[in-house]
Amino acid sequence: MSTQTRTALIAILAIGCGYAGAVRAQDNEDNVRAITARVHGTFQDQAGGLGVLSADMTVARFEDRNGTVTAIGRIVGALADSAGTVVGPVSQELALPVDNVASTCNQLRMDLAAIDADVRQTLVHFDGEVAGFDSRDGTTPRAMGALCAAESLLRGKKPTPDALTRALNDVLATLASTHGR
Repeated sequence: MSTQTRTALIAILAIGCGYAGAVRAQDNEDNVRAITARVHGTFQDQAGGLGVLSADMTVARFEDRNGTVTAIGRIVGALADSAGTVVGPVSQELALPVDNVASTCNQLRMDLAAIDADVRQTLVHFDGEVAGFDSRDGTTPRAMGALCAAESLLRGKKPTPDALTRALNDVLATLASTHGR
């Protein structure tokens, strides 16, 4: 790894850690429940080097897009160029195809596909990531009913994209309805 790439990654991590601390504080204060993922990407900067993007994604909804379950969410983070200079903050919607969804009555996990997307007028290549949710809070799962329904759907044959989209949106609706409890 070059010194420039290492410097850029350190800058992004510093920004990300500050943001993650703010999210954790909000989580403790508001008891926020969500399906989340840490997303990473790279782009060619104006100097021809490799810039980086590091952000957190909170899934807002799922859609069936032409037979592919797609997670739609907001990413919040920052872009840094190959010299480590922060290009700017990022806060925008991102759509990532979903695969390999697994659920138990306590947890939800899914793979988010690698894609190329425009971020701050820059083409960024996003790496494949994992998103998930853990419902356990002490001994009582918060979203057990919706998660168990998703587990049941996934246990048999492969569900249709439409059925899986509905089940995942049910989990999100349950999380939203339990917000603040």
